[in-house]
Amino acid sequence: MAVGGVGRGGGKGRAGGVKGASGPSGASGASFGGKVDRTESLVGPSGLVGSSNVQGPQATDPIAAQALAIAKRLKNGGFKSKEEATKALVSEVLQEKLNMKSAALTGRIAGALQDDPRLNQVLERLWSKAE
Repeated sequence: MAVGGVGRGGGKGRAGGVKGASGPSGASGASFGGKVDRTESLVGPSGLVGSSNVQGPQATDPIAAQALAIAKRLKNGGFKSKEEATKALVSEVLQEKLNMKSAALTGRIAGALQDDPRLNQVLERLWSKAE
């Protein structure tokens, strides 16, 4: 008798669940509306999503300023190669963010940046931003 009761109750629950999922329901619309409300806080008055890349190269970040200075020195002949400029940039980032100086780590990170095609493109864009 218990098996029959469970079977009938489960059958009704499954049928109700399928109908609720396939038909329009207020619950799924409410949860979607909540997701929209949460992302609305990211949108600024202009309608664009806030990002640090929106401001451009005149950012007040000391690392961005140092990167542009390194790019200018590379363009003016201050570095022998792009590899040397990359090492200088990595060294600046390690010093600024981690308060750390390590020639071995700098060399390994700079090598990894240059070996990865996607990251190498980012470096090329940085080097081309020098005025």
